[in-house]
Formats: sequence, structure tokens, C-alpha cells
Amino acid sequence: MSKSIKLRNQFIDYFRARGHTHVHSAPVIPFEDPTLLFINAGMNQFKDVFLEQGSRPYTRAVDYQKCIRVSGKHNDLEEVGRSPNHHTFFEMLGNWSFGDYYKKESIEWAWDLLVNVLKIDPKRLYATVYKGDNQVTPDDEARNIWLELTGIKDDRVSYHDAKDNFWEMGEVGPCGPCTEIHYDLGAKACQKRHVDGHICKVNGDCGRIVELWNLVFIQYRRDASGKLHNLPRKHVDTGAGFERLLRVIEGVDSNYETSLFTPLISELEVISGVKYSSGDVGIPHRVAVDHVRTLSIALADGVLPSNDGRGYVMRRILRRAARYGREIGLENPYLYKLVEPLIEIMGSAYPELAERKDHIIGVIKSEEESFSRTLGRGLVLFGGITDKLHKEKGAVISGDDAFKLYDTYGFPLDLTELMARERNLTIDNERFNKLMEEQRFRARGEEKFAAIDDEMTVGLKSEFEGYNNDSIKTKVASVKQNNDRLELILEKTPFYAEAGGQIADHGRIQWENGALNVENVVSVGDRIIHVGQLVEGVLPKIDAEVIAIIDQNRRLAIKYNHTSTHLLHTALRKHLSKNTSQMGSLVAPDRLRFDFNHTEKLSSDMLFNIEDTVNEAIRHNYKVSTNEMEYKEAIKSGVIALFGEKYGEEVRVVQIGSDDEPYSRELCGGTHVDSTGQIGLFRIISESAVSAGVRRIEAVTGEYALKLTQNEKRKLNQIEDLLGSHGSDPVEKLSKTLEEKHSVEKENERLLMGWAKGVAVEMLSEANEMNNLRVASRLFTDVSVDRMKMIGDQIRIADSRVVALLAAPVSKGAGQLCCVVGDSLIVEKKLKAGDLVSKAARLAGGGGGGRPHMATAGTKSPEKLSIAVDGFEEIVKKTLEVE
Repeated sequence: MSKSIKLRNQFIDYFRARGHTHVHSAPVIPFEDPTLLFINAGMNQFKDVFLEQGSRPYTRAVDYQKCIRVSGKHNDLEEVGRSPNHHTFFEMLGNWSFGDYYKKESIEWAWDLLVNVLKIDPKRLYATVYKGDNQVTPDDEARNIWLELTGIKDDRVSYHDAKDNFWEMGEVGPCGPCTEIHYDLGAKACQKRHVDGHICKVNGDCGRIVELWNLVFIQYRRDASGKLHNLPRKHVDTGAGFERLLRVIEGVDSNYETSLFTPLISELEVISGVKYSSGDVGIPHRVAVDHVRTLSIALADGVLPSNDGRGYVMRRILRRAARYGREIGLENPYLYKLVEPLIEIMGSAYPELAERKDHIIGVIKSEEESFSRTLGRGLVLFGGITDKLHKEKGAVISGDDAFKLYDTYGFPLDLTELMARERNLTIDNERFNKLMEEQRFRARGEEKFAAIDDEMTVGLKSEFEGYNNDSIKTKVASVKQNNDRLELILEKTPFYAEAGGQIADHGRIQWENGALNVENVVSVGDRIIHVGQLVEGVLPKIDAEVIAIIDQNRRLAIKYNHTSTHLLHTALRKHLSKNTSQMGSLVAPDRLRFDFNHTEKLSSDMLFNIEDTVNEAIRHNYKVSTNEMEYKEAIKSGVIALFGEKYGEEVRVVQIGSDDEPYSRELCGGTHVDSTGQIGLFRIISESAVSAGVRRIEAVTGEYALKLTQNEKRKLNQIEDLLGSHGSDPVEKLSKTLEEKHSVEKENERLLMGWAKGVAVEMLSEANEMNNLRVASRLFTDVSVDRMKMIGDQIRIADSRVVALLAAPVSKGAGQLCCVVGDSLIVEKKLKAGDLVSKAARLAGGGGGGRPHMATAGTKSPEKLSIAVDGFEEIVKKTLEVE
């Protein structure tokens, strides 16, 4: 067993022995939290508990959480590679108390685990506590616990200000003092040991004494005015950085020298042939092994590279790694080769890595190949930009140029900044950001409603009773009016809040003297918020009785589509691979959309087979049932967990088919039909690519599928009318018609070619001799520019020492000219058709140009074309004199 696996197990086992529930890591996609791009701290998945918006069936928890920090104030991206300890992906070990134990147990257990279980030298440990402020007294309680229960020396426990020892979730909300455990790495870790007068200290600036574990005591809530209020329950939130703790246990000088990274670095040394070092030579190695961890974890959790949001972050991380790879000679894709060694290291902790290995490798490789194709062209553009700046003695790359590199060639801004720094240049970031915002504004579709935390709703809960009810009588728990929008929270509701790809229900909420048309429903923790327009009457009061009624027809159509996504998933796994996984979905009343991992376009025959399999399951009329299970039990029994979804300890299993022979079993919280026969019909309407390694099927069901089929039949009847194929095979008749058409076109082409040859011969017979060449010109009355080109080609074929100009009015108020030059004259006389036609066009009040052998021009004065034709011989003469 590796030391990293052992450390995770020791941490989890220690707290499980003390009554903690082991909670599996949440995906790095922060579901139900629009304020975050990625999970960036261990507490994120318990945020709703601290905000009194959610609850758990346990009061003690322990976990190791996947975290990514690449944006906002928690952004370590630029330091990765340069620093021996920064990462974009890291793991956070944590233990939690939700209104259970508090400071005494937290401190005592943390010390015991570090010193007695992990065998860390207590003489190297320090503790910090909060020194207090005008609202909070110094945390003498925590200090006394340290001194009394751990035996730590008095001079190793110190007071610090809010910057280091007071934790806050945000400007308002839960907060409280914290106590931190720090570790002395030794004198060699001090970067300022040669600076006269420097003193190493806790929370200093030299890197010798580092934070190891933070124990947060959440006991207050800060309001908008800054005033603190005591929480009804006190919580504990602790976090220990896994990579740093492993570094201490293994006794190495940096995180990258631990067993988490060294196998990856060794593999990269083999791939590149370049040895790793802790200095600048090792920057590309550190970037690569860090970034492949982030990419693999994110891809396994459902993030896909794109040009916006999380996908853009992933793309820029991958391209940053690809760019650094070139510094150690890796011009071709290489990052994907590190995925399998990574799975060997982390697969036991995060089995989704092994389950989605092929998908991860495929996407990374495809993205690397794509970037490799655009990088060369982008570097040419970048070189032109910098050359121009150096000639002009400029030092700033314009925001427009940086944006073009991003938008056209896929260069993340930090990649352009990196290359600019290497040339002592900077970038106009303000202009770049403005262009980025304009692009986001153009691309931004209808914004989803994001509920904002409100003190009035803290602690409220809503019960969803919509699986078996279309309408219920209930009471109002909260009312909030925002301009013309009304938000209601009910004690119970039949309305489904958007989740798991299924869009929200619509409907109506009625009370004694008013009504609300519900247009959206969102879930925030345990609260279900109904959003819409007040259509009549006055606002309801708290505890007012209401009737909540969903749009039943709309819900039924959604049910058809949701159950069909499960049938489609099963069909894809049957026809493509058992490893085919859902990568995203949309379940709406009028259609369904299903994204899945696959690298190739599906053939028409394959799509028909998949469609037939789904319709066969519909005709079979399988029973659809649900039951509640523990998550671990469900997974162990073979239930499919969907890609990147967040699941609690208790999960809902949707089963299609009998218990003896289930057709499909998936974790799902959505609404479904009672039996598959209700769906009626399933039709695929499109199949397309979403991104590297991900395909998308869109389909319709029920009434929409029937209408699609009827429309297709109507169009087929119209085609039969046009072909006159009633009573015969329309495909056979159409094929015969197309063959006849092709035959006629070939004959027409032959006749046209003969005509063009004849005209060419006529023009050559009329050509004038001049300086060992011939000049021909003609004004046509009704010949298109394509026909003039055809004649020009025949002239060039017949005589390599001829220059010809053809002209014709092509429409009212417009004319075209075409010039051809024989190959011999291009070489010997340096004549170019583009130059000649441009000069001729100017005589007719127009302009144009093109290649040396053939070029075209246009004019808005067709009456002047004769001047150009008559003057062409003189143009050729003067051009020869110049040459």
C-alpha cells in the first residue's frame, strides 16, 4: 500500500472510530451553487448546512474532497510550475461537526492523530488562535484546550488577527474563529535565511513554518451591517491539505517529491528524455503532472473543454501544459500518456478515474491534437505582432491582437502573457477583457434564475410531493417580491425544481384572493422556490392556505422524455459499449437531448438500430418503479450513477422492468411514466458532435414523435407527386431521375466546352501580333463570368504566348472582365493577369485582380467596357515597356 493511500485510510478510519460518517467526495462541479466554477474547499458540499438551508442524516462527517483552484481570489494557476508547492488540483482532508462536538474534541483529536497516529514530531508543531476584535473576545478557550490537553509548550501557541484566524464564508453569513496547526519544515526551507535580521515565525513570509491543519469553529452569522449574531447551533469545519501533510510524513522538500507525483514525473522523464530538477528546468514537469491531475479529475466529473465557463478553464489548463511541454521537446501530444500512471496512483480513492479512463484519454488527446494544429498558425501571427512592435519600439500587445489569438487560434490569455513576458512585452488586458465581455454578452442566452440567500428564508424547508400528486393543498412559508417577479416557498409542493437535466414544472398557485403563474422552480438546499408573475389579487401572507397545481400535460410530456433518456442510455450501452456514459442531458416537454462519450459519428444504420431498440422497449410496456437505497448499496448492486451528478447518502433508484430481469436501473430524482408503453413512440431527430470525445443525440417522443412522422409522410407524398412515382418505389424513381439529370449535365458540359473552344479559336484568329506574343480581346453581350473563364482556359490551352481580355455586362448596372495570360509569357515577359485586368478595369471605372494566369474585375459602368476592350492592347504594350 502506498503512503498516500495509507494516509487517506488513516484519516478516515480515525474519525469513523469516533462516530463520523464517511462521506464520499462531491464532484468538482459545484451543483446548486452558482457562485462557484469549481469546488475549491472541503466545506463546499456542506455549505447548505452552515447556511441553515439544508440538513444531513448525520451530525459528524469525515471526507477527502477533490478541489480545484483556478479562478477568482483562489487562483493558483500562475504559480503552478514556478512554485514547488502550488497546485490547481488538490485534496482536502476534513472532519465536520453539525451542532455536535466543538473545540475540545476538535483540538484533542487533531493533535492525537498527528502525533500518535501519523507520528509527526510534536516539537515541530505550533498552534495559533484568534486574538479577538471589537465584537469577539480573544479565543482563550481554544488556547487553554491546547495547553491542557495536548502538552504543547506555552510559547508555541500564539494569538493572531482576523486575516489568519477568523474564517468567513463571505461578507455576510456564517463565520467564526479558527485555530491552526503549523509545522516547522526546518531551516533549509527558509528562503530568507541569508537575509540579515530575518526571523522565521508562524504566519511569516519565509516558507519555513507552514499551515498543516485549520480547525474552524462556526458560531456566528454576520449580517449586512457587519454585526455578529450567535448561531442556534455551533459547527466545526476542519481542513488539512493532503499533499502538504503527505510531504511532511514522507520527509521530502516539496509536494512534487511525494509519492503522489514522483511516478508521474518519472514517466514524463521517459517520454521527454529530459531529467527533472527542483529548479527552473523542472517547471514543465511540474506543470504537466499538476495539470493532468486537474484535467483527469474534472473530465471524470463531467467537465468538457469549451470556450466558456468551466470548459474554458479546462481548455486553457490543457493548452498551458501543451505549451510548456514544448520546452522539453514535446511537440506532439503527450499529456494523455500520463493518465494511466495517474489512475494507478489515485484510482483507488477515486474509482471514477478508472471507470472513465478511455473518455479521459480520448478527450485530452483530441484537445492536444487540436491545439497542436492551431498553435503553429497562432505562433506565426504572434511573431508578426511582436516583430512589428519591436520595429515600432512598442512594448504593449494590443487587446485586439490578444483577443484574436484567443478567439481565432485558441490561445488562452495567460499563454499569450507567458510568451509576451519572454520578449519583455505586456498586454492591454483592459481592452482584452472588454472584448471578452462583449463576446460573452453576445453568446449569453436566456439567463437562469439564481436564488439569492435571504435572511427571511434561512432554516426553511419544502417537501416535494410531486411524484404522485399533480396538485396539493399547502401553506405559504415565505413570500418575496422582486419588481414584477414573485417568489414563493411552500411547506409542500408538487412542482419539480430543475435538476438532473429535467427542466422545472410550470403551473399555478392559487389562494383566497390571488394567484401566481409559476414560470420557473429552483431548489436551494432544502428550499423549493416558485418563481413567476402575480396574475391577480394581492400577495399571500405567511401561513396562507394555497392550492398548488402543475401543468399536467406539460409534466406528462416531460415524463415521456425522461424515461426515454433511460431507454436511450441502455440502447447506447448495448450497441456501442457498456462503458458508454451519459455526459449531460436536457429533458423538456418538446424534446430530449442526450450527450454521451463516443469518438466517432454514428452511422445512419446505427441510429436506426438504436431507435428500434428504444421503440422495442416502449412496445414491451415495461413497468417503471422507484425505491430508496443507500448510495453505496445501490452502486454495489449495479445501479448506474450518472456522469458528474451529486448524490447524497440516500438515493432514488429508477428501475425499468421486473426485479428478476431489470431492463434499466439508474440513480435518478426525476419524474417518469408508470410503464414504457405510455411513451408511444421515440424518434431520433439528430446526432452531432458536442466536443472532443462527446456526441449528442436529440429526439422526440409521444405526440411530438407522431407529428414528426406525419410531417415526413406528408413530405414523402409531395415528393411522390413531383416524381409521379405513386405505386412505385420513390427512391428508385428519384435515383433514375438523378442519373438522367447527371447525363444531361454531362452532355451540356460537352456542348459548352465545344462552344468555348470555338469562341477561343475565333478570338485567336483575330489576335494582333506584338513583341513575339499575341493580344486578343472581345466584348460579349450575354456571357457570364464563368463562361468567360471557360473561354479563357481554352485560349491558354491553345496558345501559351497569348494575352486575352474578355468583357461582358452581366446585369443592369454591372459588368465583368476576365484576363488570361499564357504560361510562357508569365515566365519570360513577367506579365500578370491580375495587374493587366486591374488596369483595364480602371478604364471602365472599376477594379479587380487575381492570379498571374487568370484574373477578374468588375465595374458598375458596363457602358464603359468597350473602352477597356479597345484600350487593352495599349495596356499590354505599356506594361511590356516597363518590364
